[in-house]
Amino acid sequence: MPIPTPQRHRTDGKRRLKRWALAVYRLGLILAALMCLWARPDDSKELNPETILPIAKQVFSEVAEVAAPSDGFYPLSSAEGILLGWATSTFPQAENIQGYSGPSELLVILDTERKVKSVRLLSSSDTDGHVDKVRRDAAFWSQWTNVSEASLGAMDQPMVVSGATLTSEAMARGVAARFGAEGMDQWFPVDLVLADVKKWYPEADRIVADPAEGTYDILHREKQIGLVLRSSRMGVSARGFNGISDVIVALDRKKDVILGIGFLGSRDNEPYVSDVRNEVKYADGFAGKRVDEILAHDMKNSPLLFTSGASYTNHAVVESVREMSRRYLSEKKNQGLSWKTGWALVWIALGVVVGMSKWGGTRRVRTGFAVISVAAGIWLGWMVSQDQLVGWGANGLGMGAVLPLIVLTAAALVIPAFTGKNVYCNRICPHGAAQTLLGSLNQKRVSLPPKLHKFLIRIPWLTLIVIWTLALLGSGIPFAYFEPFETWSTGFTAWIPALVFSVGLVAAILMPQAYCHYGCPTGAMLRFLTLSPSTWTRRDTLAGLLILAAVCHVVL
Repeated sequence: MPIPTPQRHRTDGKRRLKRWALAVYRLGLILAALMCLWARPDDSKELNPETILPIAKQVFSEVAEVAAPSDGFYPLSSAEGILLGWATSTFPQAENIQGYSGPSELLVILDTERKVKSVRLLSSSDTDGHVDKVRRDAAFWSQWTNVSEASLGAMDQPMVVSGATLTSEAMARGVAARFGAEGMDQWFPVDLVLADVKKWYPEADRIVADPAEGTYDILHREKQIGLVLRSSRMGVSARGFNGISDVIVALDRKKDVILGIGFLGSRDNEPYVSDVRNEVKYADGFAGKRVDEILAHDMKNSPLLFTSGASYTNHAVVESVREMSRRYLSEKKNQGLSWKTGWALVWIALGVVVGMSKWGGTRRVRTGFAVISVAAGIWLGWMVSQDQLVGWGANGLGMGAVLPLIVLTAAALVIPAFTGKNVYCNRICPHGAAQTLLGSLNQKRVSLPPKLHKFLIRIPWLTLIVIWTLALLGSGIPFAYFEPFETWSTGFTAWIPALVFSVGLVAAILMPQAYCHYGCPTGAMLRFLTLSPSTWTRRDTLAGLLILAAVCHVVL
């Protein structure tokens, strides 16, 4: 064996330093792109006067100018400069008021006497079907007509649209919030009082809320005698026939036994709500059961609520109690990591080991771990995607429940940058693993013509550039539609990701890793990190110029 010389050591060290420097540069470009998203000015809260003008013309035909806003109110003037009224948006006050699945922004137009002339929908993140139903209901929109500005902050009994109750009430709450109403982002703003819990804790003399957990400590002479879980404060919102309910669970904390449940309020329909409330009050099927027993209960063979004709509301209440019980037990165990998180981290660690080792490339190991990765994808639904990275860049992230996803993303990016081995795409990614398994079913592979292959192989790179360009420009396009990964966690709910998912897997039977080669922008990003580990390429130059342009766009 030749004895290493000092010159060889210097050469190896120089090559290693060059590889690490290039890895830091490439990872730095991705970090810079994320920082650009985070630093990008959010102009979504500033309403564009050009958006207001055509709507205002429908109300005041002589409107010619929308002036700069003062305190969120845009003066509406005629061509002669005569003030005709004002327009204002319900955002940002309504941004946190969720309807069925998202907030809605409304435009309120007032006349010179500060009375409402018209209320119009500007945009909505809610489901299209509910929004359309509200948009077509003229009575809903006319409820504010001629109402004075001073009265708009009152939220007594707004008119809502049947079949779109949550969406329409969220819009009404948004109007009230814009004009001073407090607590509109809570569907059940009234706090818990002693009368609500005296049934189970007759000696209670004080209630102390824990806003972080959504629970209440029940005290007697400053000593805790019980704990109450509340669905509306814990973020539990199981939907009944046409709305959510506010459910409480009274616990004997020492024995983990449910003393009973309460029904504080509901957005669901009558008479279902009254029927279930009476059932809970007089025949509480939860009372006396342990929390873990509720989670293991066979709902089909032995229901906990028996109200006839209110099955949807029943189901929502039961699911709320079960979810609160699950969270309570999870918090009580407080072992740092949940068992689900633990198994996810084990899967990621095994994927790294298999991907880095020589024996991990054997057919038997590759196929076996592909089965594990597919199972993990179905069970967890966690995988690296451009939608996830863009979201993290724009909104930041927290450790908590997404710790495995953070570790997964770090492994996917850092390991290929410093080692040249793309362990995520090759071993861990559930979608890639599914293609591996499907490809093994067919020994006859299809080869594309060279020109077609050369064209298709560029699609992932172009898609990657398009995604980040749109993200940095503030486009509202759902970036999950560019990849199939959302389907693993949500099922076939969004048809575009579902179509990409299906076509990619079918194509993998004919062509090895078809989607990975010809469709995946995330795969393109990871391949960029592994290209020529110690050699500067044209793609490094192009990527640097693109990020420089992004930085200039944000700064300037």
